[in-house]
Formats: sequence, C-alpha cells, structure tokens
Amino acid sequence: IKVVNGIKQRRLGGSDIFVSEIGLGTQRWVSGDFNAPSKERCYEFMDEAILMRGVNLIDTAEQYPIPSDGRTCFEGDTERVIGSWMKDRKVPRTDVVIASKITGGRNVNPRNIRKDCEESLKRLQTDYIDVYLLHWPQRYSPQSNWGQSLKYNIEEDASPYWRSNGGHTSFEDLCLAMQDLIDQG
Repeated sequence: IKVVNGIKQRRLGGSDIFVSEIGLGTQRWVSGDFNAPSKERCYEFMDEAILMRGVNLIDTAEQYPIPSDGRTCFEGDTERVIGSWMKDRKVPRTDVVIASKITGGRNVNPRNIRKDCEESLKRLQTDYIDVYLLHWPQRYSPQSNWGQSLKYNIEEDASPYWRSNGGHTSFEDLCLAMQDLIDQG
C-alpha cells in the first residue's frame, strides 16, 4: 500500500490497519535471560525501528517476558516497557500497531479474555489493542510443528484431555467473547 522510510506497509486483512512488513518481536525483552535487553535497550530498539525506520508493528503478549523469574522480571513487564516508551516518547497511539495475546490453554475462556485484555490495556497505557490473539486455544488445535497433521481431527477435539480440568470453553464462546471486545472498541 505504501512505503515508510523504506519499509513496505500492507493492509492487515480487510481492515483499515496498515502494518509494516517487519515488526518487533518482544518475547525476551527485559526477561530473566542473561543476555536479555534491558528497558533502556528496548527503548533504543523502538526509537530506531519505529521513530526512525518506518516499522510500526510490535508483537507482544501478557505473559512476556519469557522467562520471567518473579524476582527481577515479571509477566507483563514487556507490555509495561512498551506502554512507558509510548508515554515517555509521546508517540501517537496511531503510529504504532500493537499485537498482543492472552496466555493460552485452559486460561482462555470468556471471563479471562475480557479480564486479561483489560489488564494488557493498563500495562500498555492505551485504550485499544489493534490485534488481540489467543496464544493457543483451550481446545485441540492441529499444529504440524508438534508432529501432528494440520488436518482437523474431530475425534481428537472430543478427547477427555481437552474436556477435563474445569470444563471446556466452546469455540463459539471464544469467538463471541472476542467479538464483545471488538464491539466495545
């Protein structure tokens, strides 16, 4: 659609969001890894990529950084760094496309989708997230990288493994909960 400082931007699906072909992945930002980038270094990444080079996509998740050691870094710290950077640098919210995720598995249910999204919004210091994803669903999901076929297997979806431990959230209920977030802006 357009080029910003040499970086191509494309329409995201059928939306009115334009996203750079290159994005910033933040999984290990401010993590407990010995070589993880500090908050200051992450600010430098965003300054260079977003303010100077035309990148506008930041991919994060409520559970980042990974690993979180619970002493020097905690889940949600990566979103806090992104939010504080936008505030400190006075970056217009419309200049950044934020993709975040709810922590998956059995955590993914209508109540937590709303609660966890609201908590991400607070950490990011914004009133909307451009792309909100389920990190992995509370249901059978074929994934070839785990040696499964990508062909959907209805029998596997019905197995007790996916239906035990506190019940199962239907795919329809997940979609309706996500639609509620969209409807609320």
